[in-house]
Amino acid sequence: MNLTSNGLTIFNERYADKNEQGDVVETPDQAVQRLSRTAAGAEALYPSQAAEHWEKKFNEVIGSKCFIPSTPIWANMGKKGRMQQPGACFVLDVADDLHNMYQTLLESAMITKSGGGIGYNFSKIRPQGDIVRSTKGKASGAVELIRLYNASAGMIKQGGVRRGAFMGILNCDHPEIEDFIQCKLSGGITNFNLSVGITHEFMNKVSADESWDLQFNGQVRKTIPSRNLWEQIVKAAWSCGDPGLIFLDTIQETNPIPGRPINCTNPCGEQPLSPGESCLLGSINLALMKDANNDSIDWPKLKETARIAVRFLDNLIDAGEYPLDFIAQNTRASRKIGLGILGLHDLLIRMKTPYDSTEGRDLASNVMAFIRTEVHAASAGLGIEKGNFPLWDESVFAKDGKPRRNASCLTIAPTGTITLLAGVEGYGIEPIFAIAYKKTYLRDGVPEKLNIFSPLFLDACKDRGIDEKILEEVAARGSCQGVEGVPEDIQRLFKGAQEIDPMDHLAMQVALQQEVDNAISKTINLPNSAGADMVEKIYLEAWKHGLKGITIFRDGSKQGVIEIGKQQVSQNSQISRPRGYIQSRPRWTTGTTERIDTGCGKMYLTVNRDPNTNEVIETFITTGSDGGCLIFTEAASRLTSMAIRAGVSLKDIIEQLRSTHTCPSWARARSIGKPLSPGKSCPSAIATALEKYVDHKEEDQEPDGDRYLQRFLTRQHGL
Repeated sequence: MNLTSNGLTIFNERYADKNEQGDVVETPDQAVQRLSRTAAGAEALYPSQAAEHWEKKFNEVIGSKCFIPSTPIWANMGKKGRMQQPGACFVLDVADDLHNMYQTLLESAMITKSGGGIGYNFSKIRPQGDIVRSTKGKASGAVELIRLYNASAGMIKQGGVRRGAFMGILNCDHPEIEDFIQCKLSGGITNFNLSVGITHEFMNKVSADESWDLQFNGQVRKTIPSRNLWEQIVKAAWSCGDPGLIFLDTIQETNPIPGRPINCTNPCGEQPLSPGESCLLGSINLALMKDANNDSIDWPKLKETARIAVRFLDNLIDAGEYPLDFIAQNTRASRKIGLGILGLHDLLIRMKTPYDSTEGRDLASNVMAFIRTEVHAASAGLGIEKGNFPLWDESVFAKDGKPRRNASCLTIAPTGTITLLAGVEGYGIEPIFAIAYKKTYLRDGVPEKLNIFSPLFLDACKDRGIDEKILEEVAARGSCQGVEGVPEDIQRLFKGAQEIDPMDHLAMQVALQQEVDNAISKTINLPNSAGADMVEKIYLEAWKHGLKGITIFRDGSKQGVIEIGKQQVSQNSQISRPRGYIQSRPRWTTGTTERIDTGCGKMYLTVNRDPNTNEVIETFITTGSDGGCLIFTEAASRLTSMAIRAGVSLKDIIEQLRSTHTCPSWARARSIGKPLSPGKSCPSAIATALEKYVDHKEEDQEPDGDRYLQRFLTRQHGL
């Protein structure tokens, strides 16, 4: 298995087997053999099958990188002393009972520890303030329960390689829905993606501008204009990317086992599941599916890869171990698998077809339709060979007597780090992010950066003889658009995610959803200048065109982990934020502490910066042991930090602090010759100290070599 340097870094950090000292003791080829042997071992349950034959086949498609299993499979399967847990997607039920809430929290910890991401629908939880009959106390509500689960996720890494990732859904008629919509605006909920569960009834009410009832257990608690609730959703998503939407009725309409309702998905939204189910994922590498001899798809190769991948994933359902017995039972009862794709944009580039074109969408749709046909045929064949999934009698397939090994087969996941493992550029169905950028990942809890420059673009430039000086300009911009010397057809092919019109993003998701059993993880990228009306348009079109879920991200609306171009760091600090929006504190900060001599004694000012952007993000002000206004300094510190994260410039904060009156203690101390820091009061001394961070901000930024300085964050967290 040939890996790029970035792919090898990811493999060694996340997937390779290690000894007790944490040293890597496995090569990529050995890992491929480990997975192939483990999956083929499940053939022993069916004596007529030749395990050696399938081990060879599995080894071929994975070793050639035509098929890439998901992270939990690499991290768990076949390793000694490790739970053999292959599932990436889980959904748990949360009941309105204290014991159940904490039992589910414990179950969540067990699943997260084994590498799975979890979705919950919190609509069964009584709203905040309701009377609890057993104690006569008041319920904390759904949002507070989400905060509790969020804190737990931050303590446990998924499979030891990444922080826990959760999806929280609240239905649009729950009495707490307005608080739910707003709860991420003030920060603090960092391990959850949030989506509103939307019904056709609600969308029709919005279209007709009618009232909407918020209710719990059949009792109406409040009636509000449906448009008002809709606008709250849109404005919150515009502000911070959350909430997304999950279209509950659309999901239920395609539920293969209708008697087991689905009201939730996994963290990135691509896998709807009934409570207690899990699903394992893997992706076909479309970048390798172009015929080497001509400009067409290698259909035989794609067919063989798809069919072998189905068997591999299905076998792991039998070979796998699960953290909880009821999950094992439910998973094996429906045998859901999620085979998807990665490298779609790579394929389109190699086919000389722009991503944001009718031809690009038609080609992508045809490829996915072909995969769908082959995957369903493979599952039907396994149903005949090994038996249908146990709940087949309750499924839509029983009606026509269609054999099927798996209740659902196709899912397009975000593909996160396995895209780097595959050595391609297009994550899932996403376009390439940019021509040049940096991606931050955690290595032993410490942020590290991978430098990424599009190999496809470099190859195209080499073929066309483009001068290296032109490439330097492309690298500095993070884009080839409008760069003199880059041919127009190259510019047309090599648009990054932020250079593609939002409606073209949406159109690609719509084109492929009709060919996918489950759902698609897709982020509709918006420029920072996009208004809330664009978010509304996208959300409406997503519902009208039958998508199962939708997520948007407006550039600069949230701190992120990917950097493009050489735009000034200060640009993102000047984002126009809606009233009441406060940026969340980053997980890590770097800072300096300065002593200030006041009229009452010593005071210490700590100024912390966001290491990803070099922006001042917060202050801490404390007094020494020899006195001072402790309560005042604490209040000043909190208010200053909040103002900074609310988008108020340091210059404005300094001006307000400096405009205060002279403090009598300062005047008295100065009159007796006591050495004091510059200023006439504690606030003005703090202002003087803060002024240094304005004056020297540009000097402290990263050198010219670190040129990619624009924040970005997508909903493919934890993948």
